[in-house]
Amino acid sequence: MSDQPRKAAFFPLCQARRQRWGKTLSACLALLLLPTASALANSASEQIEQAVSQYLEALIELEAQRQGWKDLNHSLNITPLTDSSGFTPCSQPVRVTQTSGQPSPLERLRLEVRCPDSPGWSLLVSTQQNLFLPVLVTATTVDRGQPLEAGHLKWQRINISRAQRGFMVREDEVIGLSARRRLRADQVLNPSLLSEAAAVRRGQQVRILARQHGIEASTLGEALADGQPGDIIRVRNLSSDKVIQAQVLGPALVTSTW
Repeated sequence: MSDQPRKAAFFPLCQARRQRWGKTLSACLALLLLPTASALANSASEQIEQAVSQYLEALIELEAQRQGWKDLNHSLNITPLTDSSGFTPCSQPVRVTQTSGQPSPLERLRLEVRCPDSPGWSLLVSTQQNLFLPVLVTATTVDRGQPLEAGHLKWQRINISRAQRGFMVREDEVIGLSARRRLRADQVLNPSLLSEAAAVRRGQQVRILARQHGIEASTLGEALADGQPGDIIRVRNLSSDKVIQAQVLGPALVTSTW
């Protein structure tokens, strides 16, 4: 499906509205601007479109500031749910109130637009915000259990409003984690795909530490399974070729459990 907004009846200014996010607006100022409409509006439909757009753009900016999103683009799709034909321009600022949906620009919202004149008018609209943000995706195939490095990552702009499983935008929160399953190239990363890297990986050479009666000795082994500290895994002793049960102590270090 196209990322462009659908044509919105009664609101010609809503068609293919896309802006590059660059301005800075404080949270307090954004909130003060929500109920206003441009004095240049010549019709009620223009007032409605401008007031709703202003409300949504302030909501997007607050979320972008909160999340630390950079280089964000957006488009707005505003669809009237009731007929606005016959409305006269409002002499006062048009007010916008959210009536359903989560207070998030990633969600579809239903808003009430009201003119406080006497007599005034009100209208319900449905909105869908498309937010386009560079996120982290895999640059190459990553095997299950493989720790992610900088070379495994690249940036790709996606519509995060459709990223239902989430997304990640900070390299320092991804590098060092391991893949829970095999990841294909160009796969959008999300927290459910990643876990803390195993201290010991299957096939890795490890040091087997043995302690008994105050005597400590060590030898080399091969891990036969992945493991985190505290896990019991099978390890092959490379000197005797014997397979033992060993507890993971830390990176590349295990201790025999006998």
